[in-house]
Amino acid sequence: MKPKRAEYRNAIRSRNLIKEAFVELLNEKPIEKITVTDIVRRADINRGTFDAHYVDTNDVLEQIQNEIIEKILQFIGEFKYESLIKDTNLILSKLTKYFEQDLNFYRKLVSGYGSEEFLNQIKVIFIDAIYHNKEIPIEIKNKKAFEVQINFFAGGIISLYEDWFNGNIKGSLTDLNKEIMVLIKFMYEFFT
Repeated sequence: MKPKRAEYRNAIRSRNLIKEAFVELLNEKPIEKITVTDIVRRADINRGTFDAHYVDTNDVLEQIQNEIIEKILQFIGEFKYESLIKDTNLILSKLTKYFEQDLNFYRKLVSGYGSEEFLNQIKVIFIDAIYHNKEIPIEIKNKKAFEVQINFFAGGIISLYEDWFNGNIKGSLTDLNKEIMVLIKFMYEFFT
């Protein structure tokens, strides 16, 4: 009988193989054309291993996206409104470290078929986090332009990251973060 620790490592390894295979396939064809058989062959695992972790191909995508969304929500939750705007470098540094753990994986995920819906979900999370943050004074939230500004702000940042991951913006992720910090500080003037 295998020790539990070995089983746990094997489960993590299997899920990672499945996710990597799925993202590679997602860069080759639309999600609706990816089959479990495609994933199993690409990951070099058996069907039972896949079934132990996922229901179908949509479940794989959903779990990948949920993991990323949970991490982003965790990062956002660590900051109050004032520190989120004024200390943007901290949250962007955390995001950079997170992405740099496997840049190639995230690059494939962002450039794959169906990524628009996922990126839009992240945009909505940022908008919601800003809009419903209790630290934002009510007089700012009541300004007519606030909703437009936060949509512009969140959409612009997501678009910049998307362009960077797709290779349309040169330089490092740290370079991009520095430019985003300048933009965020500029946008802060509109919020106050």
